[in-house]
Amino acid sequence: MKKILMGSLLASSLLLANNSLEVNINSDTLEVEADLYLNKHYNVSNDSNYYLTVGHVRTEDDKKETQSLTTAGLKVINPYTDDNGISFGLGIKSVYTNQMSKTFFALPLSGYARVEMSEVIYIDGEISYAPKVLSFSDARTYTDMKAKFNYKMLSDGYVFLGARSIKTKYENGTTSKFDTAAFVGFEVRF
Repeated sequence: MKKILMGSLLASSLLLANNSLEVNINSDTLEVEADLYLNKHYNVSNDSNYYLTVGHVRTEDDKKETQSLTTAGLKVINPYTDDNGISFGLGIKSVYTNQMSKTFFALPLSGYARVEMSEVIYIDGEISYAPKVLSFSDARTYTDMKAKFNYKMLSDGYVFLGARSIKTKYENGTTSKFDTAAFVGFEVRF
């Protein structure tokens, strides 16, 4: 499954423009995300940017079993809401994990924000939430939040420092925190 996902991601990204690939880590967690730009291949409004998103989070903690979470979705970003470099967006994604002998599947709604401080610095954040009505199988709720401070190192490359919190809650009342910590990483746009 992972080979098919990565192969499809790579093939799709070579055909599209304005894509990004992000990798971030902390002592226990690796996250890989990609945004694939859809505007050039579909007849959509040029007032907004449409992206197919895919991601994978893997957490290895000595005190718990290894956890993996896979996401795929669609987001729409308004390039600039005002002249100050502030933009907002909305999206939906699917979230899947299989841990503790339970299948977790949810369709959280997402909100995105970005503030361009200068040509080389920007801050962005996102929040996703799926209540019980958007959570299936053994899932009850899903919540994730992420904020990043980004610095442009290369013409198409950024390094960043951020923080995230990912929580899944199951029907039996068990709550699993995938990651609640700071991280460092890089983003490449192509």
